[in-house]
Amino acid sequence: MALIETLLDLPVPNTIRISPNSQHILYSTTLLTRTGEHDLSTLWLANTGHTGSARKLTSGESNDHSPRWSSDGKSILFVSDRAKPGEQWAIYSLDIEAGSGPRALTPTSNEQKIDKFEISPDGTTIAYLSAENTTSDEKASEKDKDDAKVWGQDWRTHRLRLLRLDRETNQTTTLGRSDAHFTEFAWNDDGSEIALLEVRDPDFESPYQHGTSLKIFDPVNYAIRKICTFPTKLASLQWAGDKLYAIGALNPDTVLGDNAVYSLDVTVTSPSWIMCAHGGSDSSFALGKAGRDITVKIQHRLDDQIRMLNGPIIFSSKRKEISAWDAAFTTDSDELIIALAQSSVQSPPEVYTTTASGGAMIRLSSHAAPLNGRTFGNPEFLNCTSADGTVELDALWVTPASHPTSDSKPTKPLPTVLYIHGGPYHRVTNSFDPTYHRWAPLLLDAGYALLFPNYRGSSGRGHNFAAHARGGVGTVDYADVMTLTNHAVELGYADPARLLVSGWSQGGCLTYLSCVRNGRHGHGWRFKAAIAGAGVMDWDGMVLASDVGGTFERELAGQAPWESGKGDVGNRRGSAIWEVKEAVDEDGVIPPILILHGEKDERVPVSQAVGFRRALESQGLPFEMVVYPREEHKIKERRHVVDMSQRVVKFVKEHLGKADVKT
Repeated sequence: MALIETLLDLPVPNTIRISPNSQHILYSTTLLTRTGEHDLSTLWLANTGHTGSARKLTSGESNDHSPRWSSDGKSILFVSDRAKPGEQWAIYSLDIEAGSGPRALTPTSNEQKIDKFEISPDGTTIAYLSAENTTSDEKASEKDKDDAKVWGQDWRTHRLRLLRLDRETNQTTTLGRSDAHFTEFAWNDDGSEIALLEVRDPDFESPYQHGTSLKIFDPVNYAIRKICTFPTKLASLQWAGDKLYAIGALNPDTVLGDNAVYSLDVTVTSPSWIMCAHGGSDSSFALGKAGRDITVKIQHRLDDQIRMLNGPIIFSSKRKEISAWDAAFTTDSDELIIALAQSSVQSPPEVYTTTASGGAMIRLSSHAAPLNGRTFGNPEFLNCTSADGTVELDALWVTPASHPTSDSKPTKPLPTVLYIHGGPYHRVTNSFDPTYHRWAPLLLDAGYALLFPNYRGSSGRGHNFAAHARGGVGTVDYADVMTLTNHAVELGYADPARLLVSGWSQGGCLTYLSCVRNGRHGHGWRFKAAIAGAGVMDWDGMVLASDVGGTFERELAGQAPWESGKGDVGNRRGSAIWEVKEAVDEDGVIPPILILHGEKDERVPVSQAVGFRRALESQGLPFEMVVYPREEHKIKERRHVVDMSQRVVKFVKEHLGKADVKT
């Protein structure tokens, strides 16, 4: 089997849950791609602290996901489309002791996805969010092509539904108004109330433009009351004691910046959200709960950490990525069990357990068994000062396993692929596949070195570092990428005559900019070629057409066209299309480029790729453009990912030459 096929067959762990008695680990896995029309997900069960104990609970032939334990730990609950793949969704129960098959708890006729569900602390009630089914009139209108879409009308809002498990019939009760769109909820510790986050409508930009309301629902008296409004988006809602916790922007007036943990005391008069932890020098990403204590996953520069809120670090990845996790106290002691999925350049993600007191890391799964005996690369972190002398920058460097090293340094400069991450609110640390589409292990296997720069605008470094992205595209981020690349050249790691620049999304934007500024950055070398995936080439076009154009893209550009005067060209400073003529007029430095894009991409519309292709074609410059039908911002169909991966490796070989591989 070809390496790419093996890589795409690797299950990726996501949701992890520790059993009530802390003796078992429940988790789900997905595949990076889909071979059919619909996503597939598998449920697994493992014994805490027992090497290689993970075993399948479901076949993987349906989308079985979001697993939860019942309150007594004898059964599990999960969401699945097994009644009709991709079309009918329900919450199922599976008795893991009886060995019987899954049993539907909610109607299998539900055509809308179940967005989230949680079991009440006493185990008697399931709360979940989903939209209403399409009515017969709506279906008839669609069939008759009489289905005009009027902005602001006929939203598919997520409503809160309650299923009482202690009743003979599985009767579901739906909360309140059909125009209320709930995004998250959390039970309080005794199950007497549910906190709800509500936004004005389901449009992606709604919380950023209109804020997020907090409401509290009494499921006994069926009463709901509004508490307050947060100016922007809130996520990862948790309730512990008398306080609610959520993650939101450190500076609520902006989208681009760092995230912090907020708390709200429900017992005070006129409660409001107060920033209580993280965000100043690190980045908050998700909240959890261990007993009645709040836990939080943060990025602390290049480490992923799990902490007790405003307390000690209970686990640090030591420069590795944690993609999923849970923490729970044992029933007979105050020992804290931690279950997590972790990967590295050398190893795909596996599920482990350990303890907060420093117990051994015990690997429960063997998902990467097909790669046993294969090595990919040796990671190292490079640091240097930014060009303006204000900050220290980080980059992940990976020497291919086929090339010898001396004290972690390659023995000679190597042909290097620079991969610029997207976001920009993201950062790269030691992980198996920072590129989303399995390019990293493929290129390493082919003998090429990889450099992943963490430019200003990235996460993990606090608010000031992340906030550089606001109105700054094409300035310090571009300068940081060039500075880190040049640092790798000066160290003797990267061969200046054999450099290729690439990136996806925001990384694709910086790739386009690197093309038009190629050789004009003052470092004395040029990129031989470029690969731009789902990249932005013009910010005014993004503000007008992207699904996040009125918020994220507007802040990245600096301002919207409708806020600018006729002569204001400020948004052009980060738009590569406006630098094509200048590059060609000077000395034709734009290198050959491979342009990759999904046809149905709403985040970065395919017109961005088409525009850059037209510019190159008008100048007679070399390019290859590939558009993948049906695909959105990330390419998901297996044959498309295989095709893309093969094209990427072939393109790199054509323009960087054959890599020197030791035998």
